[in-house]
Amino acid sequence: MTLFLSSIVLFVLIRQAPGDPITLLLEQPGDLSINDASLLEERKQELRELHGLNDNVFVQYKNWFTKVLRLDLGTSIWTGRSVAQEITTALKATLILAFAALVIQVVLGIGFGILSAVRAGGFKDNVIRLLCVMLASVPGFVLSLSLVYFFAVRYRIYEMSSDINLYRVWLPAMAAALTNAPRTIRVVRATSLTEMGQAYTLFSKSCGVSKRIIIRDIVRNSLLPIITVISISLVQMIGGAIVIESIFSWPGIGSYAVNAIMLHDYPAIQGYSMVTVTAIILTNLMVDVLYILVDPRLKSAPTNG
Repeated sequence: MTLFLSSIVLFVLIRQAPGDPITLLLEQPGDLSINDASLLEERKQELRELHGLNDNVFVQYKNWFTKVLRLDLGTSIWTGRSVAQEITTALKATLILAFAALVIQVVLGIGFGILSAVRAGGFKDNVIRLLCVMLASVPGFVLSLSLVYFFAVRYRIYEMSSDINLYRVWLPAMAAALTNAPRTIRVVRATSLTEMGQAYTLFSKSCGVSKRIIIRDIVRNSLLPIITVISISLVQMIGGAIVIESIFSWPGIGSYAVNAIMLHDYPAIQGYSMVTVTAIILTNLMVDVLYILVDPRLKSAPTNG
């Protein structure tokens, strides 16, 4: 039901946007028909009929959603290729970037979050909290441009291209991770401080249990909020880290969406929107399942009402 209602809202909003993709397509330099007004208008009508744009919006939606149910996202107006194939290629690039960024984010979040909690009120804690405030205050595009300047322009240890490989993914992944890491660090720190005040932690300390084991138990009992924060970052990345992908020329789904919007490519925009909404729904479902796996008590928890 969520996916169905979202498809209606997105379809209507996309159709209400100013501009006509067919006009933009035929007005590109080098088009032979642009020199003749009658031929231009005839070609417009042919393309509009081909892509079903002459039908009313209800018929267009019915035809489009019927194809979506068959996993057919239509054909791009600009490229003439299958939208599903184009999105699949772009989504693979985004998932590679998202996985690398999440690994870095988890390592930084748990590592510095635990260190900050253990050294609460001390010098290291203050430094970590200050860095979190600074990173959270810097816009993502400023951080990304700064990384490009230092690593690609000044020191030339990063190559700007449109290739998808390990030599290209580490810098945009670092930019994405540093953008989301402060939130993870704060959550881990706050949750760890709460767990440190619990009876089981105080009892373990009084029994002489090693600090490493106590920290392991604290991390284990702090997994639920950590999973929540990571899932939010994952949804943002799957939706497309548009700024990061554009700055680093990473051919992910965010860059694909920007190009589709600029060209008013209706099938491409609709396909991107549906994939993003579906990813959000599936991610939320996955998180609910992980909650139960991490803490089986939630499966039998009483509900209100």
